[in-house]
Amino acid sequence: MVLKTDIEAVDDIFQEGKVVDGFVLGKEVHRGGMASLFSATKDGIDIPILLKIPRVGRDQPVESLIGFETELTILRSLKSPYVPKYLGSGNMATRPYIAMERVEGRPLEDLIREGKQFTIDEVVRIGADLAQAVQSLHAQDAIHLDIKPENILIDDKGKLTLIDFGLSHHARYPDLLAEEMRKGIGSAPYISPEQVAGVRSDSRSDIFSIGVIMYELLTGELPFGNPQSMSGLRKRMWADPFPPRAIRKEIPRWLQEAVLRCLESRAADRYQSATQLRQVLRDPEGVRITERGERVEPPSFWESFKKWLKAAGYEPSPSPRPSMGNQDAPLMIAAIDTRQSDEDLRERMQQTAKKLLQAYPESRLVCISTIASTPTYEGNHESETASGIVRGHLVQLMEWAKPLKLPPESISYHVLEALDPASRIVEFAKDNDASLILIGASHKLPNKVTPWRTSMTKIVEEAPCSVHIVRT
Repeated sequence: MVLKTDIEAVDDIFQEGKVVDGFVLGKEVHRGGMASLFSATKDGIDIPILLKIPRVGRDQPVESLIGFETELTILRSLKSPYVPKYLGSGNMATRPYIAMERVEGRPLEDLIREGKQFTIDEVVRIGADLAQAVQSLHAQDAIHLDIKPENILIDDKGKLTLIDFGLSHHARYPDLLAEEMRKGIGSAPYISPEQVAGVRSDSRSDIFSIGVIMYELLTGELPFGNPQSMSGLRKRMWADPFPPRAIRKEIPRWLQEAVLRCLESRAADRYQSATQLRQVLRDPEGVRITERGERVEPPSFWESFKKWLKAAGYEPSPSPRPSMGNQDAPLMIAAIDTRQSDEDLRERMQQTAKKLLQAYPESRLVCISTIASTPTYEGNHESETASGIVRGHLVQLMEWAKPLKLPPESISYHVLEALDPASRIVEFAKDNDASLILIGASHKLPNKVTPWRTSMTKIVEEAPCSVHIVRT
């Protein structure tokens, strides 16, 4: 006996002017193959609203409903300035919808189709912002897995938003697509080799997609074309894309190095976190240029043939938990008080930094110092000028770091002006997604609460990451 259940058709429920769970439906603003989007309003919500409704019913693939349920699970769990705010949802069986913030902006895909020529600086900025947005997902153990220009909104101020999480994966929730043995591997030009092989749990797949997008924005071409067959998709498991600098000569070597590293066939050979990629794009002077950055010719037939043979036994790299990426390649901040001289403390901080760098060889060290301000009226000597004062502190930072013997691409130095050193250091750590702040506390300082001791306490309380205190 078959149990019959009366279910109202979704198209009858969601029509302009109807009220669903307090949401007043406006006009249908988009109808795609997998879902429809309606504008909406609701008392108590003062931001623009979109209702997303899955395309279900006759001749509709079940993947649309599975993808919808996936997006609901993941969007509800995310808190990120790069993702639309979740505002509510309906019963999956009777009134399936997701209410979310209606974000201003146009898809990056529109700009590409209009033939916009992106400058080098624009591509670097978009790449860095995209890496930061992706890292905000990875930090919450979510992987997008369908990053493409169509799913990237950019508003008039350049703010970037990621949309469409129907193919996403979350380490803490069931992977419905995988459990239902649905493919759901994403859009052919942008997916990673491991996605082609069926792996949905590797956060570095998103880094591959960022590389494809940057390549496309720089050259106007797709690194692996738009294959329509599985054999075409598998080509990215062994083929090297045509060097971007051979297509556009003004592309700097460091940028080609970064893009081609994102596009490595093995995930273990790419940047291991989106934060690491963002650091590279924000500090190109620290990029170590290898053979990747120097390429101006495509690989020879024999080089390609050898890679093809090797790809016959292609096995995806082991997938780390998404939120572990920063721990494998962390950004460490060493806050050095260059206003005071305490050689014992500085030496202990050096020893601690060495141990941390040995534990995380892919890490990057940022040495910072804070000063109250530079003088309005400069003296006659260089050391009395604004630039001279800053340079003096930079020299101290470099002297402190010299025993660490780090290559230039793994270290940088910054002197920050701030009346409140603690707030500035915390702000710097947040802006750069730091994993650890190293600070010192000296017993040689007076027992009263000094400005530096107060700063240290404030850093510990407000820092967005771990804080390691070295004492003498």
